[in-house]
Amino acid sequence: MKKTQYRLFPLILLLSLFSSPLLVGQKFNAFTFSQLPQDYQLYPRESDNMGTIAIEGTISSNEFQSYSVRLLRNGQIKSYKKSTLPFSNGTAKLAESLKIPAELAEYGVEIYGFKNADSTLIVRRNNIVAGDVFYVTGQSNAWIGPIDDLVYQGEWCRSFGLVQGSENFGPYNPSDTLWSLAIGRARIGPFAAELARLIYQSEQIPIAIINSAAGGSSIDWNLQLDGNMNTLDGGNIMYYKAVKSKTLQKVKAIIYRQGEAEAAESTAPYSWGNKFSSLMQKYKRYFPSAQFVYNPQLTIYEYPNKNASQLREDQRTNSQNGYVKSFATVGNVGVLFDRLHYTNVGYRQTANELFRLISNQIYKRPYPIEIQSPNIQKAYFMSESERNKIHLVFEEGQNMRVTLDTTVVDANGNQIKAKLAKYFYWDKTNIGSFEPYIKSIEAVNNEVIITFTQAYAGNTIGYLPDYHRDFLTGSREYPFPGPFMKNSMGMRAFAFSNFPVIVLDKVNFDFNLSPNPSGDFIRIDWDNQASGLLEVYDMLGKLIYRQRIEKIYRTSIDASQWISANYFVQFKSDTGRTYSKRLAILH
Repeated sequence: MKKTQYRLFPLILLLSLFSSPLLVGQKFNAFTFSQLPQDYQLYPRESDNMGTIAIEGTISSNEFQSYSVRLLRNGQIKSYKKSTLPFSNGTAKLAESLKIPAELAEYGVEIYGFKNADSTLIVRRNNIVAGDVFYVTGQSNAWIGPIDDLVYQGEWCRSFGLVQGSENFGPYNPSDTLWSLAIGRARIGPFAAELARLIYQSEQIPIAIINSAAGGSSIDWNLQLDGNMNTLDGGNIMYYKAVKSKTLQKVKAIIYRQGEAEAAESTAPYSWGNKFSSLMQKYKRYFPSAQFVYNPQLTIYEYPNKNASQLREDQRTNSQNGYVKSFATVGNVGVLFDRLHYTNVGYRQTANELFRLISNQIYKRPYPIEIQSPNIQKAYFMSESERNKIHLVFEEGQNMRVTLDTTVVDANGNQIKAKLAKYFYWDKTNIGSFEPYIKSIEAVNNEVIITFTQAYAGNTIGYLPDYHRDFLTGSREYPFPGPFMKNSMGMRAFAFSNFPVIVLDKVNFDFNLSPNPSGDFIRIDWDNQASGLLEVYDMLGKLIYRQRIEKIYRTSIDASQWISANYFVQFKSDTGRTYSKRLAILH
């Protein structure tokens, strides 16, 4: 791919305009434009694979009798149109709509005014493309990182706006509304840049990444989202950039990488899960075109916060509602000794794992299910007489692998051996390890089977600790080492907490609803693999939802269009038994 250094001068000239507010109307000679493309602008493609360049304006001098618009592709004339100016009361209007395909080509627009036979160049705009748009937000891991030689900064990744203030918090400059390449102060970070590179190479279209992440930002900061264009803080910054970039109605997905601030907090009451649900409702309202929100599950930190395991559990379960997608970041390479950030090798790994999900879920490219992090579906004993053996069941198609131990080196050069058995917990907060009672751990197809030296008395199980409790034991300063449960493609299983363990020979098809009250999505979990008819009724007995299910443990229902009210959820098992629960919907 050709280099971009030759464009640095025009880019620097372009970025210098950030020091002056943009006018509502851009005036050139007697022409004033209310809509006009920018240099380096990306137009989101429509379903026909075309982006639309809109040009609108007025002419205040009748010395021009006509105008023309030239569309250029890679410097060569693609189309030409000349039009007469219909003056009335000393002014005339012009309006043009140009279609350009989403492809690895750059377009230019030239507008000329004609005085009799003489033409005058009014304005020229260059390096315009059509393609797809993604928004990135969250904390520092969503944008920070050094720019090394492998960070993509080429012509097929576009950025909107500059890095603002300290850690991108702002204050946000409302005149910061220009497109550019993703370089310099318009950088989007190594994680997002690598993601853009992978998508454009796969789909052969330009990509725009509009990054609003702010280092250290809390979920409360991101919840400052009400569509107010005059209050540019928190989530309103992303909304403002979406509107000003004219991409709001065509964003493919939002990548929300956040939660580190709350996972490191040891004093505040836990509330991230409920706040995240509220944030997703706001995203649906203010960014309705986004198909998904990608929210990676956090790794294990050393900060002494018992609530961190619940935060990761909420990230895991949120990934099952259809709108939110997630994957585990435990076991990522390149963890720095600040334990919170990564080298660019680590950011590129995360980008690659996210790319596969986006390629499959948005672009419908075929991938095996193992591009997804294994997510526990069921935990069971075969019978009461076999409570010494827990079966952990993951999705069909996951081929599980276990590494029983690993050796790491701490900050002082000491070798530390870590065992997988230590990272399974009988309590509800992922503190009480039952390592002393584990006889063996083995993987069989989509199951991991844990055998104990005695009967297991508990009815829940957790995986991975609330925090890295060995971090400061003596001289043991090192990032959380694992080992981890993985699939055959190396994707690490989600951490989980307080997961119910059932006894299989107690045939029961009762189910649980969560959350309850629910917002837009309802998750339903059965005690056993269930087949039958799932129905939802309002309080007047009117049927509002029906689904036939076959041999599943879990499903979800989109309730975003239901009114806030009470409902009855009913499951009629093929065994002839009926189970029902009361559900509250609260938007």
